[in-house]
Amino acid sequence: MKMATYFGAIKPILFWSVAAIMTLSVAVQASPNETFVSQGMLPYGFSMTSLQGGNEVDPRKAIILEAVGLGARLSKVELFDGTGKVLFAAKDQTRLSLPAPLAFEMRYKIKVTAERSWSGESETREINFTTAGIPKLEGPTLTRLGPDSSVTLHFDRPVGEVQATGGLTLKAEHDATGHNIRLLASAYEQDHKYAVQVNYKTPSGVSLPPLDLELTTAPPLAAETNVKGLTNLGLMLPLQVTFNEPLSDRANAASHLKVQVRDGQAIPGKWRWIGPRQLRFTPQPAWPASSSIEVSDDGQHLRGERGGMLTQALIEQFSTGTDRRLFVYLDSQRVEAVENGKVVRTFTVSTGKSKTPTVTGSFYIYDRYRHKRMRSDVAKGQPGFYEVEDVPYTQFFHRDYAFHGAFWHNSFGRPASHGCVNMATKDQNKRWPNVSEDAGWLYNWGALGLPVTVMHKAPESMQAGHVPAKDGKGANQQARAETAVRQENPGRVVVR
Repeated sequence: MKMATYFGAIKPILFWSVAAIMTLSVAVQASPNETFVSQGMLPYGFSMTSLQGGNEVDPRKAIILEAVGLGARLSKVELFDGTGKVLFAAKDQTRLSLPAPLAFEMRYKIKVTAERSWSGESETREINFTTAGIPKLEGPTLTRLGPDSSVTLHFDRPVGEVQATGGLTLKAEHDATGHNIRLLASAYEQDHKYAVQVNYKTPSGVSLPPLDLELTTAPPLAAETNVKGLTNLGLMLPLQVTFNEPLSDRANAASHLKVQVRDGQAIPGKWRWIGPRQLRFTPQPAWPASSSIEVSDDGQHLRGERGGMLTQALIEQFSTGTDRRLFVYLDSQRVEAVENGKVVRTFTVSTGKSKTPTVTGSFYIYDRYRHKRMRSDVAKGQPGFYEVEDVPYTQFFHRDYAFHGAFWHNSFGRPASHGCVNMATKDQNKRWPNVSEDAGWLYNWGALGLPVTVMHKAPESMQAGHVPAKDGKGANQQARAETAVRQENPGRVVVR
């Protein structure tokens, strides 16, 4: 009777004990952590924070070990580095955390002995794992944004999520391999240095130590023209835009530039590069006379090869004068000044001698000096050498060919020069002080860009010195002159 009473009393205790053990066993099997359990009637062992298969372990997250099973304890726990050195040891624990953080890209071993003293059971396990490696940046940490406002970071292994912060806005883009990260910048100052912090992760999501960079931005692009603020220009001077450095997109640069009269009407012409930094626009057939003209860019599309942009829009204005043109006839040693289709003055001049002839063709005044030192290409002491200081009223129209005053002779009407067009002048003229000031008049009447046509002789239609132009601007006369030049020089390229 007493035995029955005893079993009746402990039966509930046994029932709930078995239920608890079974529940704990289920809980152990269902745990999301790594579990190392000795199976049997009463399972026991330990659980540990998941190490994701032993690779790419986050070294900054604490690894937690906990004894599982009725009466189980962690009798001994040791942490070893890759050389076998003990980094941490503990005894007789039910739950503990290994020291953190660990080092990146290191191999570690955990040795755990779990036991249940009341049953005399003991189990030892070893767990090997490697912490996540830090991708190495291939290249300097100080780098310049490229022409497209981006910089590409090259790593020796794939990286995962990337975020970059600093004094400028940066957007990160991966390539297909994950080795290359492109940082695209916006809202930044030019010619400036920015400290940037790159926060990134491994492909498996392990956060890595931030990467510190210094990004420098390109200095501004600068541009200037040869016509800024000029007035009364001749109709053939090409517009030249000179940049302080070559452009990153030379092929499309001209599409971002506009040349128009003040009312907005575009002026037809052709753009072409002259060297690596100079872009030239030649109006076709010429600039409109007596007009205000503007050259501008269409916004922030022009970039230097280093990525710099214009700090402000290019807007420059100039104006042309009336339709003025010069015609030189070598056979008669005559120069005609034509304005709006009418000859306003004729000069008797001296052009090049037979051994140093004046070049023929169509040109324009490209440079002017009130006084200019003129020197031959021949070395001093050699036949043909000359050097003259302060040559007055010099206007170059092709290479070193020029209109200028000549105070050293009075032989106008016959060839007497080394190729230039000599004109009478009073300037410094002590031998013939009463000559006409032809060179001075032409200098004051002329201008940069003034069209110049040099022919052996005038076309028959121009022999009388005046041919009315249908359009009132001398276009027909200029066309006839150019046709005559081509007839005199078959195959010659007319230089504009």
